[in-house]
Amino acid sequence: MHSVDMNSTDYEVKKSNFPEVPLVKLNTLWLQVGGTLCNLQCTHCFISCGPQNHTHEMMTMKDVQQRLLESKTLGVKDYYITGGEVFMNQEIFEILATILEYGPLDVLTNGTLITSEKAARLKEIQNNSSHKLQFRVSMESFDEKLNDRTRGENSFSKATEGITNLNSFGFSPILTVTRNWDEAKDKEMEESFKNFLEALNISDPRIKILPEFLLGQLAVNTRNYFDHEHVTEKCFENYDITNLQCSTSRMATKTGVYVCPILVDNDKAKMGDTIEETLRPFPLAHSACYTCRITGMTCKSD
Repeated sequence: MHSVDMNSTDYEVKKSNFPEVPLVKLNTLWLQVGGTLCNLQCTHCFISCGPQNHTHEMMTMKDVQQRLLESKTLGVKDYYITGGEVFMNQEIFEILATILEYGPLDVLTNGTLITSEKAARLKEIQNNSSHKLQFRVSMESFDEKLNDRTRGENSFSKATEGITNLNSFGFSPILTVTRNWDEAKDKEMEESFKNFLEALNISDPRIKILPEFLLGQLAVNTRNYFDHEHVTEKCFENYDITNLQCSTSRMATKTGVYVCPILVDNDKAKMGDTIEETLRPFPLAHSACYTCRITGMTCKSD
């Protein structure tokens, strides 16, 4: 079977055979504030983030300000930041405060670096903004051994401490989990994760389950997409293509703007150097698009 990555010639020949998703309106801007640098090295990370991955460097305050100014003129309504791990960025608190001047912000983090002191500072930032600051903490299991098997030794205890610290300062983080079980068990697993959060005294336990994207380390440790796993026009006969998140969002990194957070490790997904250059349809030529279509997945919190 072929790898998910096409060479340049194949991509140019094949992309015309795939449906294109229009950009209906740019409502959401993602910012890869943490780059691909992370304090963890998870065995399923779809962009293979880790302590030595410099594919995308961290965004500086200046980088973020430039993207925010662009976004304001384009009518962006809300913001998400991710990585890598955003709390490795030395300017993270200034970055958070600045983004909140423009709109509500969701922060994706593994939670392991959030001390009580940092949580207190986050609360201060929230108190000084009229826009909502929300956190999504990623874990793999409510079982410590199973979680650490994927995320590394002590990641469970550190993430649990981070969740507790956020909660103690009034934040009720959403727990984000990549599905590693049969989809039919979603309801049962969601209930178990909610019980885990309730045991930590989280006032509003919320779970976001993500499908597995056969990219990065997950592809290395399991398999690549098969040839038949790609979208076709038939996929959208009874499904509105604008339900896909790429019809309303873009992903900005230090080096350019990509169609979505899932594909920042794929050069073909880079649409331009500025946000304005990306305001056009995008061919759904990557097999990851197939995962979004068949699962109805969105990277957003809602």
